Amino acid sequence: MRWMRCVVMIAIALLLALLVREYSHAPSEIANAPHLFIPQGSIDPERVDDVRLDRDGKQFHFERRGASWWQTEPVEHPVDGWAVRQIVSRLLKTESVRTVTVASTGPSAEATLANAGFAPCAGRIEIREASLEIGAAAKTTVVELGKRSLAGRAYARVIEPSNAVDSFEVVDSTLHEYALERDPKDFRRRELFVDLGQVDRVTLSTGAANNGGEFVLSRVGREFQIDAPIHSRADRVACEELADALKRARSTGFIVDKPLELAVYGLAPAVAKLTVESGGHSTSLLIGSEVSIGAQDRFGLIEGSESVVRLSAVDLASIVPKIEQLLDAVATSVRARDVGAIEIVSADGRILLRRESASWTATVTSAADAASPQRVGTVDASAVDRLLAALSMTRAGSVEIAAYPIASERARVTLLGFANEPLDTVRIARGVSSGGFILENGDGVLRIHGAIDLPIDVSELRFVAAPQETTP
Repeated sequence: MRWMRCVVMIAIALLLALLVREYSHAPSEIANAPHLFIPQGSIDPERVDDVRLDRDGKQFHFERRGASWWQTEPVEHPVDGWAVRQIVSRLLKTESVRTVTVASTGPSAEATLANAGFAPCAGRIEIREASLEIGAAAKTTVVELGKRSLAGRAYARVIEPSNAVDSFEVVDSTLHEYALERDPKDFRRRELFVDLGQVDRVTLSTGAANNGGEFVLSRVGREFQIDAPIHSRADRVACEELADALKRARSTGFIVDKPLELAVYGLAPAVAKLTVESGGHSTSLLIGSEVSIGAQDRFGLIEGSESVVRLSAVDLASIVPKIEQLLDAVATSVRARDVGAIEIVSADGRILLRRESASWTATVTSAADAASPQRVGTVDASAVDRLLAALSMTRAGSVEIAAYPIASERARVTLLGFANEPLDTVRIARGVSSGGFILENGDGVLRIHGAIDLPIDVSELRFVAAPQETTP
């Protein structure tokens, strides 16, 4: 049986010889322990200010502007800086399991590169770092991504401008998954008002060509005021809630980039235009038509952007200002502690109240008999406190922009300072239907109250005349 063993050995030797001959011209694979694809320290993520990603026949260009990142190609739109930096971060964390060296040039080398997905490449990443030296050229790193392989592997190579590429790396595929399979729109920021700081002014224009009506809200110090369609005080809490809603507002999706006809989406002209000013910067949101029949969501477009977005009905309800909700429902902004005197004028006459150290004095003049002497006395301090609280602290049950019902007026209350200077005047009328009170201080806003403690006559103020001095 020895001859059988010899035959087997000869057959094995011939097979090995054939294998060596077959792969003598194949690329050599240099097995290595896993190491970083990009050497540590070769890229400083803090200095990266420009990232270009080529894939699917398009170039996506991201650049840093100050503290923010923007996409400039194929459309201009703010992007999530964290998402862009992840390209750099994942590139620096990518490990190479082995290096494949292309042993020859010509058709064999070209076929090897084509099989690895480099002719053409599946994707290309170009990273630019700002130089630390003034006037020095920026440093650029270019990486080509090949096709993905089995077992979570992929091919990649660094392009050196001065050297011919004669090898590539077998790497883990996490970078390929992020750079080539992630939806490019996921890089974009969905906030409607990006990096919004303190809200200084909000303008809502509606109607034909946005000139049909205008609402303007502006900040004055820590307070807010309504400048149009009327001039009135605004409720600070409600305005801060509006500002917070503007900062949180996001689109729910990107509909189309660079639309040919904005009119198709109700954006030329827009149904409404919402402009927010903050720190000298202005951002305008165009609000278009409903996305479909019966839907409440609408099309939208940030002015200057090239992407039509979808606006949810929930976000629109929170960011579109409603004047009735923003009006200050309190009759006056004068603080009770700043009032030194109060003048109440009604059909019955005139009452002048003056603050003393711990009480209020009163001078009463009757309208029925102008020749009658004035009566001087005191009033109940708690009654005056309740009057001031009703005017300066109590919120109306509802507000309405309408003409003041002068025919139903009961009194006018003027608040004076300690130097007898007028601070504000509140007109008080009886509600025809509600039976309550209507308060108005000249801004055209009717603050409608139901049952309210509003002492404004001598009996309600508990006036007590001072004893008259007699002469002997």
